[in-house]
Amino acid sequence: MVTYLAHHTIDKDKWDHCILHAANRLIYAQSACLDAIAGKWDALVLNDYEAVMPLTWRKKFFITYLYQPAFIQQLGIFFTKQLSAETYGLFTAALFKHFKFAEIYCNHLNTGNLPPEYCSARTNYILDINKPYTGIFNNYQPGFTKSLRRIAKFGMQYKPSTDIDATILLHRKLYGKRTAHLGEKDYHAFTRLCRVLLQQQQLEIRQATGVDGELLASVLLFKDGNRLYNIIACLTAEGRRLEANYFLYDSIIREFCNSNYILDLEGSDIKGIADFYVKLNPVNQPYPFFRYNHLHPLLKLVKK
Repeated sequence: MVTYLAHHTIDKDKWDHCILHAANRLIYAQSACLDAIAGKWDALVLNDYEAVMPLTWRKKFFITYLYQPAFIQQLGIFFTKQLSAETYGLFTAALFKHFKFAEIYCNHLNTGNLPPEYCSARTNYILDINKPYTGIFNNYQPGFTKSLRRIAKFGMQYKPSTDIDATILLHRKLYGKRTAHLGEKDYHAFTRLCRVLLQQQQLEIRQATGVDGELLASVLLFKDGNRLYNIIACLTAEGRRLEANYFLYDSIIREFCNSNYILDLEGSDIKGIADFYVKLNPVNQPYPFFRYNHLHPLLKLVKK
């Protein structure tokens, strides 16, 4: 049986136990992450937390709808044992009952199990780095290794950081036009989430600097059991000229290789970004964008 639970009735211990042991475990679905980034969220739960689905919702006028929180790539249904088509049907029926409109991103193991008429695939590149560095390096595309050889003369330095605020501020400064849809509340929530994860040792920041200490590139990573999540990346104008992103990602791979990690590159469907990630020779692990609109025809004008 799939039950709808309001936020205050969710057993967070059972929830996190399910996520921790889920076949499609993702850091985004941890209760602490959801609390920090979404605030009040509800859930669908199968039996005694055998499978769960977070429901991140908002209300506009009198319409309650599902939305995808900023900086959270995938949610959807998480399960400890493979679900039948019938069980997926119970989840979607519950969604349709409680919400007439939804625009959410589900996770990669939900692909092919949700009503296809409501789904479209999104790109997500992942790279298995649980192997010796030499093997990963040898699998880079020639363009990537060529850039690494060219920029070796610049003497860039690879450094850790814990300065969350400065990293997010730099990202906003560099890419504010691209992320104009994000507001102050989104950034406050994301900063709050990052601080929670830093305390839990689930966040890493790595930087590439020039020989004079000038910051050229920065990457903020989430981290859980066997996955590094490439959440935000920053590349300054000088960093772009020096191709510091090649140095930085190669250094991250060198640091975390052979340690049971998958590097989740977090996309992308943006061509320029995708072209760079493809040079690492990753695997595409697509995930579904799940959208439906069951509002009354007149109300569809309010929420398109």
